[in-house]
Amino acid sequence: MYKNGINMGQVKKQNRSSILRYMNSHADVSRKEIAEATGLTAAAVTQICNDFLDIGLIKECGTVSDNKGAGRRKVKLRINNDYAYIIGVNIESQDTVIVISDLAGNVKDKRSLVTDNSKPANDFVNDIADVINSMVMDFSYDRHKIIGGCIAVTGEVDRDTGTSLHAYGIWEMEVPLCELLESKTGFSYIIENNIDAFSIAEIVYGTGMKNENILVVKWGPGVGCTIIIDNKIYEGRHGRSAELGHFIVDKNGDKCSCGRRGCLETKISYKAMKSKKDFQIDKFGDVYKDFFEEIDLFARTLVNSMSILAPNRVVLSGKLFADERVRDELIRCCESYDKKYNKKRILYSPLYDKEDYIGPIATYIERELF
Repeated sequence: MYKNGINMGQVKKQNRSSILRYMNSHADVSRKEIAEATGLTAAAVTQICNDFLDIGLIKECGTVSDNKGAGRRKVKLRINNDYAYIIGVNIESQDTVIVISDLAGNVKDKRSLVTDNSKPANDFVNDIADVINSMVMDFSYDRHKIIGGCIAVTGEVDRDTGTSLHAYGIWEMEVPLCELLESKTGFSYIIENNIDAFSIAEIVYGTGMKNENILVVKWGPGVGCTIIIDNKIYEGRHGRSAELGHFIVDKNGDKCSCGRRGCLETKISYKAMKSKKDFQIDKFGDVYKDFFEEIDLFARTLVNSMSILAPNRVVLSGKLFADERVRDELIRCCESYDKKYNKKRILYSPLYDKEDYIGPIATYIERELF
């Protein structure tokens, strides 16, 4: 008997999702392996996989012997990454990166813009649209397979309306990004906060494939984090996610972009630290010794958070964590407060070389495909 509120259509959708998620996180697999891993019947797996094969979403990739029967061979299946292509737009305070990617996050075209917060929002969206239109015109693959896109942007967003509510450091007013880009490019878009989008990428492509409960922390230019519980992003009652950068650490501190005073970001953001000593964000490893106090403050705030959340792993990302020396210093400071927060618990994101674009791609796949 199914639970109230779940109809057969929803059940089939859940089954399809379970199969795709399993295939995404494992190498070439057989129908039997899928059935054993998902708990679905062999008949259900066969039917769904045949549907996927018919539309080209998955493909056969050889056979292997089945040791339980002489001559019997299992057909291996995998997701067809070229089944469709996705537009990803990642808007951060310094740079905006635009890509067209396949389903595995492999970039087919990538271009970038300086995020110009001196321009009216509509004008900057026009710039983004011009780049997208140019990329589509130049696309050397089947452009008809571009199925839509995702916009990841700093600050609060409204997923239902496709609106950026307050992009910290870029624009303060509400901007209907999805509607504007759709009208100018002809593709439909979804929207997500940039930190949450990158955390979804950890679930789809990274550490989250093996760890159910993780805390993703991004440093640079600001400070952001996402709590992942049971492979799902945790959100509060009103759809708001975690805000490590806006922990108040100094009651009488400087005013933050969020409107409050003394947030962690007012102490350890790139802008705040650069006012103390000028340096390029990608060269932080050369000057980090001048910022032991800031790193220690970050570590103390992080340890307090981990003591409450108790994640299996903490995943570090962002330009200010790019240098191993910086990560080692943060972990050393964390261990000085609690020995168990060491290199086994605090890891560098395996997606570090894709973090400027992978978030919106993964978010589209998670919400529209999985």
